[in-house]
Amino acid sequence: MKKEYRCTLRTKKMIRAAFVELLGEKKNMETITVGELAARADIAKSTFYNHYDDVYAVAEEFENELIAKLSAVLDEIELERSSEYESYLKKIIEFLKANEDIYRKAITSSDIRFFIEKLKAIISKKIFEESAVLPFSKNKAEKYAQIRFLTNACVDTMVDYFKGNIDLSLDEVGGVIIDFLNKMKE
Repeated sequence: MKKEYRCTLRTKKMIRAAFVELLGEKKNMETITVGELAARADIAKSTFYNHYDDVYAVAEEFENELIAKLSAVLDEIELERSSEYESYLKKIIEFLKANEDIYRKAITSSDIRFFIEKLKAIISKKIFEESAVLPFSKNKAEKYAQIRFLTNACVDTMVDYFKGNIDLSLDEVGGVIIDFLNKMKE
């Protein structure tokens, strides 16, 4: 892998930050232009094109960065080998709270569908690998369907929170999910 210079990393970070700001304002990636991105990042359009082909390349890198950060948190939790899904969910909530502004802007975009699907796939895989705590079926296909159902419900609830459709704090939403899962165990 080619080593990137600090100046390049700083420029790309400024472009991604400008992208997030514009995405939060416009709610639709298709209306963001390279000119707007360059102006917001305080760079020339030619500098933008030195780093990215188009706005979609910025979006893809931004999504990959969000996924990588969340995956790192999930891996960290996995290393702790805690079989308690409650601590697992609490750590995810802590991570989301620490990055709430970025996730709120990203998730309120109409173009975030692919990001959400990537997120659901990663979380489903982790739950499938570490699913001894909840009463899932022993049948692999049924277990997969149950985990996908649970993952979709949890992630979609968080998406609703970030979109402002739920009148609870992030901690309260996490508490509701944990309480529900505890009732499933009974």
